[in-house]
Amino acid sequence: MKRYLIEPTFLPAHEPGAETGHGTGAAYRIVDTRTQRIVPAEGDDIGTVARACARLNEVDEQAGPASPNLASGDSLPDDVVQSIAISNAKSLEAQPAILANLELAQQVFNQNLRQQNAVAQQQAMNLIRLAVVAKCVSMIESADGNDDSAIEKIGRNAEKLFQDLGRSIAGEEPSPHAP
Repeated sequence: MKRYLIEPTFLPAHEPGAETGHGTGAAYRIVDTRTQRIVPAEGDDIGTVARACARLNEVDEQAGPASPNLASGDSLPDDVVQSIAISNAKSLEAQPAILANLELAQQVFNQNLRQQNAVAQQQAMNLIRLAVVAKCVSMIESADGNDDSAIEKIGRNAEKLFQDLGRSIAGEEPSPHAP
């Protein structure tokens, strides 16, 4: 295993230097896997950091293994290991953008559900209003137009029906004496 590895560090958007060529605010650093310390890099470019990391690993390999238990060579060539490390660093760099896209998709989904709920409620209210109008028409048709008391009774019943409708819209219970 290599002693020095590259890992990305993400800068907050408000810090200077947060905007890189990729627009994600990623900077790269070299980490010593034995001491878990960060080695200062010679630049912010991934190519510069990769070359510095490769030089550190070459110097470490020339110095010999740190303990007899460590193997002296890797099963993969150094350039393959380094290209995998760079590829991993770049894929980690893309994670904030992917997460931002997922968050946006969730917001769009939630907004769509809220709008569908509002449409369903509006349709339910329209059905209730249609039923009230049908009941009023039925009461008017059943009344005799010459009888003043019947017309007065229809007026009271219609008024009571509209009051109950208003209470049900407001979330209150309708009165039990509805016609």
